[in-house]
Amino acid sequence: MERSHRADIDALRAIAVVIVILFHLRITGFSAGYAGVDIFFVISGYLITGQILRDVGARRFSLSEFYLRRARRILPALVVTIAATFAVGWLFLSPEALRQLAKEATHGLLSIANIQYWREASAYFAPSADELPLLHLWSLSAEVQFYALAPLLLMWLGTRRHVFRAIAAIGLLSLAAAALWSSRDPDAVFFLTPFRVFEFAIGALAIPLEARLAASPRARSLAAACGDVLLFGSLLLIGYYQSQAGVAALLPCIATAVIIAANAPTSLVMAHPVRVVGAASYSLYLVHWPVIFFVRFIFGDAAQTAAGLAAQLALMAVLTTLMFAIVERPLRRLPWPRVAQVASFATVLIVGAALTHVTFRANGVVSRLPDDQLALFQLQGFGLNKCGRAVGRLCAFGDLEGTRGVELLGDSYVQQYVAALDATLKARGMIGHVSTMSGCPTLAGLTAEGPRAQVCVELRDSELPRIRQSPADFVVIGQAWQHYLDLGDGPAARTRNAAVAGHLAETIRLLDRPGRHFLVVGGQVRPVNCAFDQLRMLPGPRWHAPAKPCDAVPKSEAIATNRVIDAVLSEAIRPLAKVTLLRPSEVYCDQDCPVVEHGVWLFQDAGHFTVAGAQRMGERAAPVFARFLSDD
Repeated sequence: MERSHRADIDALRAIAVVIVILFHLRITGFSAGYAGVDIFFVISGYLITGQILRDVGARRFSLSEFYLRRARRILPALVVTIAATFAVGWLFLSPEALRQLAKEATHGLLSIANIQYWREASAYFAPSADELPLLHLWSLSAEVQFYALAPLLLMWLGTRRHVFRAIAAIGLLSLAAAALWSSRDPDAVFFLTPFRVFEFAIGALAIPLEARLAASPRARSLAAACGDVLLFGSLLLIGYYQSQAGVAALLPCIATAVIIAANAPTSLVMAHPVRVVGAASYSLYLVHWPVIFFVRFIFGDAAQTAAGLAAQLALMAVLTTLMFAIVERPLRRLPWPRVAQVASFATVLIVGAALTHVTFRANGVVSRLPDDQLALFQLQGFGLNKCGRAVGRLCAFGDLEGTRGVELLGDSYVQQYVAALDATLKARGMIGHVSTMSGCPTLAGLTAEGPRAQVCVELRDSELPRIRQSPADFVVIGQAWQHYLDLGDGPAARTRNAAVAGHLAETIRLLDRPGRHFLVVGGQVRPVNCAFDQLRMLPGPRWHAPAKPCDAVPKSEAIATNRVIDAVLSEAIRPLAKVTLLRPSEVYCDQDCPVVEHGVWLFQDAGHFTVAGAQRMGERAAPVFARFLSDD
């Protein structure tokens, strides 16, 4: 519990940041590198708890001084990292990607990034980790949240006799919650602070263990050796348990606490390079992920070559040196008065969050794109980009002054037909409406599974009455049928498919009235063998390596893939009047079903059209749409 500098803790920081970087660089053998964050949490738990308890016990603890000291330690380098990342993003990223970055930056500045990533992790169109340039700030947000609450708790516990028993109890509750909740919501266990409290608690419990070991050098050496073996051994094993990330990191957390408590530095940790990396680990952690993100984005596959990896490491070293020497170390001790420091930090955070939020609200500032890139960006957006007017979740398209209407009912697989129908409806003076939620079935009696089930039920129960009462004479129904039908061949598949067919027929009967026509969209063409790099598919203001194009899907393969879907739907609507089935795999494709055409992506993923793809579908399906929209 002494204030003296700890070389062994610097070594642990070095180990933690290096394995995180090698994990993010996808270096073979470092699949457990995510545990580096857990090591940082343990170190923070030890240092912060010890510092607060010392000051509380000596009756010199100041809450305002604690928060200000943490702000000086964290905010300058954080703000510079976010500002630099945002500036590079402004120069290179597409409007859609910059909008995402702006949202990340706002939440990062407010130290709630972990909450944002948790909320979006289960979203239907959630971006992947490789598409989030500030993803690594989730751990810093969790740490700041610990800093915000820990002193309040320790001020109350610090004067009590059994403070560490209370900390142990809190840690056990957090660990139990993480273990119980991991199967229900693993993203919450990974991102949210309550499920990480046990790691900070393990670090705090190193304090009494250190006191017990302090009198015996032999015991300290033995504990340090055991901690080293446990740490490196666990890092070799837990890579196989990434689905249990958080709880799986219990072993390296315990090992880290034992090494800290032993306080017996070895020749390895006293090595100068290790101590240098450990001392600058915060700056290195901040810069490493934006470097990896932008190098991959700009240079594509070249980033994973030996030269590309070496260049990334060299760039990280340069930026870390500059950050540590110019920003982090000098600003730890600002000579300004407290009021000036507080005002400065508050102003920077408020102005920064306001600027990034304005960029988010401006949809990534499309005006940054040259005209040719802007045209390409508009073609390669998602089909809903043709929405002419939005009121809440309800989107209007086609002729917004039209007197006759078309309603679209379903999930994102019908939502993408906004761009397919837009030109047709405008030509006919008709208005279309759609209010969907991606991943939600909207057929009567059909429910989703998982955490979004209740939200989907609420949407369905609001949509069906709305469309039933709508004056529109035409209704388009579409779903990601492969998620609800069983594409196998057996009694269980036939039973399941008959039930879904019944739900479709029930929905049509529920919405039917004299003069109303229905179009059911069948199985969508799905280029499942294409590796869609959505980040690089969209154009930005400056050059970046384009996404690798994908081969067309043979028409015979597309039809075979959707044979069960189209057969079930055809049978379901057979006894119903004024219902048409659109088979996309037969209409969209020639001999093949193109994924990219003349350099323009027609699919944004393995199932959803871009605007260009939806427009192609609209042109080729024009005769089907004409029959559907007639009064015959």
